[in-house]
Amino acid sequence: MKRILPLLFTGLTTLCLAQQPKPQPATAAVLRAFDTHNIVLFGEYHACKEEHEWLRALVTAPEFEDRVDDIVVEFGNSLYQKSVDRYIAGEDVPFAQVQQAWRNVAGAIGPPSPVYEAFFKAVRDANLKRRGKHQVRVVLGDPYADWDAINDREDLGPFVANRDSWFARVVKDEVLAKNRRALLIMGGGHFLRRNGPGEIEKQLRAAGASTYLIVFGTNAVGGYDDLDKRFDAWSLPAIVELRGNWVGELPMMPVLFGGTAAPTPMKLGEVADALLYVAPRDALTQVFMPRAELDGTAYGRELDRRLMIQVGRTMNFLRDSHEAPLFERPRARSGGGPPPLPPPPKSMHDPLPARPPSR
Repeated sequence: MKRILPLLFTGLTTLCLAQQPKPQPATAAVLRAFDTHNIVLFGEYHACKEEHEWLRALVTAPEFEDRVDDIVVEFGNSLYQKSVDRYIAGEDVPFAQVQQAWRNVAGAIGPPSPVYEAFFKAVRDANLKRRGKHQVRVVLGDPYADWDAINDREDLGPFVANRDSWFARVVKDEVLAKNRRALLIMGGGHFLRRNGPGEIEKQLRAAGASTYLIVFGTNAVGGYDDLDKRFDAWSLPAIVELRGNWVGELPMMPVLFGGTAAPTPMKLGEVADALLYVAPRDALTQVFMPRAELDGTAYGRELDRRLMIQVGRTMNFLRDSHEAPLFERPRARSGGGPPPLPPPPKSMHDPLPARPPSR
């Protein structure tokens, strides 16, 4: 017994040490991931101010720009790749022309957050400062939908249905085939590993990519009021790997959705390699397009037209403040909830039409 007790104590101590996460400075962690992987996937939470402040710092860091060739983004319509290439390279491109890239994506409902415009501007500014050095390219990963030619749900259907397959194809053609390294940014739901890699990651691995997946999350670990204080000791922003520690054992849904979604059996460590943590849940904010850009403008009227095609009704996106909490307390629905969506178009089963020349 005297010999067994020390062994038990040693085993328990080792287990406890193994369960302690090792948060790393977020930018340095991404750079290290590129030492062993040519593709790093980042599962974004849309419109988050603090998340995008870090993203802009990451993609404009000299060390990132020295070793990464491309940033492939969901929030850009590939119809406008030529304009974005010129803009990111620092050429004089009319801003009204280039902003169509993030204002005209097929999969978005409503106006894009200003964080996306700021992202493109940050990469352009960084490239301008690096004249004569390695330049980062922003590759647009949303299908080439031309909203001027979309008049009903049947016109839109193929572009919405083929978003993941098109994104994967863009990465294979523009990154892997050219032996380049890329950061991929897309809504986290497109990348999560549910019963294995998601469709995009699966295709990239089959094409020879070595992938590493980081997801954005918070310190909510159960219901809305269940915040885990263990995160408070971390220096932020941080990235922590999810294998062999208590972070990876947390339920996926609350962490990824700020406690607004109920826990499920799936754990965080099952769906990704690492977690980005930039701030406690209640310090996170979302940023909206200003009222002046929507109220009574041609773009505001165009969004109303698109909404009728997408969901069969208009929505009010006008806000008195351009910021709000990212995760607000869930409210009980009254009046039976929102009206039902129109039936899916038959064209959801159609392939993408031929790609037009880039603008």
